[in-house]
Amino acid sequence: MNIGVIFCSCSGQIDEKISFNDLRDLISKEVEWIERFDLACSEDSQRVLSERLSEKNPEGLIILACSIHNKGSLFEEIAKRAGINPYMVNIVNLREQVAWVTKDKEAAIHKAYALFKGALDRLKKQTPLAYSEFPVCQDVLVVGGGVAGINSALLLSKSGRKVFLIEREDFLGGKISRFEKLFPVLSCSPCYVHPMIEEILNGSVELRLNAEIREIKGYFGNIYAEVLTKPIYVNPKKCIGCSACEDICTEGAIRVDPIKLPPVARINLENCLNFKGDTCSLCKVECPVEGAIDFSESEKVEKIKVGSVLWATGFNLIDCSIFSNLGYGKADYIYNAIEFEEILNVEGPSKGEILTKNGKDPESIAIIHCVGSLDERYKPYCSKVCCQYAFKFNRILRQRYGELKITHFVKEIVLPGRRAYELYQSSIKDPLVEIVRYENIDELSVRSDESILIDFKDRRYEVDVVVLCPAIISGDSISEISGIVPVGSIKEAMSVEEAVTDAFSAVGKILSELGDGRIIKSPVIAKIDYNRCKKCGICIIQCPYKAIELEMNSPTLIEALCEGCGICVVSCPAKAIDLAGFTTEQIEAEIEGILYALRRREGGFNSI
Repeated sequence: MNIGVIFCSCSGQIDEKISFNDLRDLISKEVEWIERFDLACSEDSQRVLSERLSEKNPEGLIILACSIHNKGSLFEEIAKRAGINPYMVNIVNLREQVAWVTKDKEAAIHKAYALFKGALDRLKKQTPLAYSEFPVCQDVLVVGGGVAGINSALLLSKSGRKVFLIEREDFLGGKISRFEKLFPVLSCSPCYVHPMIEEILNGSVELRLNAEIREIKGYFGNIYAEVLTKPIYVNPKKCIGCSACEDICTEGAIRVDPIKLPPVARINLENCLNFKGDTCSLCKVECPVEGAIDFSESEKVEKIKVGSVLWATGFNLIDCSIFSNLGYGKADYIYNAIEFEEILNVEGPSKGEILTKNGKDPESIAIIHCVGSLDERYKPYCSKVCCQYAFKFNRILRQRYGELKITHFVKEIVLPGRRAYELYQSSIKDPLVEIVRYENIDELSVRSDESILIDFKDRRYEVDVVVLCPAIISGDSISEISGIVPVGSIKEAMSVEEAVTDAFSAVGKILSELGDGRIIKSPVIAKIDYNRCKKCGICIIQCPYKAIELEMNSPTLIEALCEGCGICVVSCPAKAIDLAGFTTEQIEAEIEGILYALRRREGGFNSI
């Protein structure tokens, strides 16, 4: 086998401990040729090295230099350009593993030879490997029509790919569609979301409202999703939200809800005569847009093939009713944060007015932070955005109710980001704002009487309304299938700005990986010897990439998913799995080579 050796002195860092001449004397009889470079990675040396390799045309190459993690990819690329298979190149780390850590020069030369001998004997067992190419579907499925999902779908559609957007509700925008203002500058939430929704409705994105994923299987590049879409009987792309249908309906079964985007007519199936066994077409006849209302719609199940899935189903709030001392669900005028957002919204059911027991404007409101957050019994982490929206509430309330007293019960105050501090600053400078720090949520006792009473230590607070800031729960129901990328607040609590940034990052990752409709895989993947396989299934359980599946009662490797980690190799009791490029035979040959060199040193270099 024609094997050559390149020795790089690394500008003297290596050969100040390892004499090139001495090492050459030891190895010259075992290889075809050996050549020294002062700095093999320099531009001039790269050119010379490439020419030498083209001239000598070795079948295998050993490079005695620095760590493979430093310049390994560079040397492999140079070898590849010279026609040498990169998997026939072994790099021996003489700099970090020998020269930098071995004081004695004689010991260093022996160690260098041992590492060389191991690499040489292994190389003799190696075979050229080639990259594999797999076709992939370039279409993308986005699950969740909140701010992260919408931004992902729009950006992906602009790349010319087919994009499916699945939303389980009959509206888009997610939770922020219920918000009127966004922190930190109290920008208009509908003004931000509505144009994006219009772009979804009028663009190339395949939208499925009132839909859910029934099944999802496959792997990156080839994922199959079964989608169930339930009818909503109003086409959001046609309805103009004119409300003409509201006035004509005798049952009050159809109305335009401006807080749900797009603001189109929505049918209450419990009240509509068409779903009570009667026939009615008054709304359809009155509608000025033909086809906007269609009672002939039915459930539809479709199978969609995509290359990747962005999972953007958002977050949930901890159930505040589990805190029996806070009165949620037991008394009126105690709300969680999302409910209070809707109350503050001028398009909401109360038109932005806060109702109290006496029917008058509120005189005092309490906002309780960290409900379930930073608590080992519930959620031990900080929910990150609560303080910002709590002080956003503070600003909105002050603008609408000038003399309102606001009390914040806080466990900690967390204000990440460049502008997050501004709302807090305006709050603490407000003479009608009090901030009370508690250590444990159990210290607070909320009960309803003529007004709402909050007992804390030796003091009682009388308020008209209580707003709870619950822990944010993320990470539920994310499939472990390769190619499914979690996006936005399903990963952790995020601001709107952070969710959008995360969406753009995920889209970039998908566009890069799906590329031009194919993926190129390293050949360093597992290989199953079915003559030895006992079909025990241990490899299926152990594989962290889900690259081994049971097919016809036998484990089958999905080469496109295998990342060559080797876990299946060491876990197989029948030794039926090998890793290309790192086979048992190759590793044993390397060990034997090192042991040979050590025995040769002990007996004297002339003894073997």
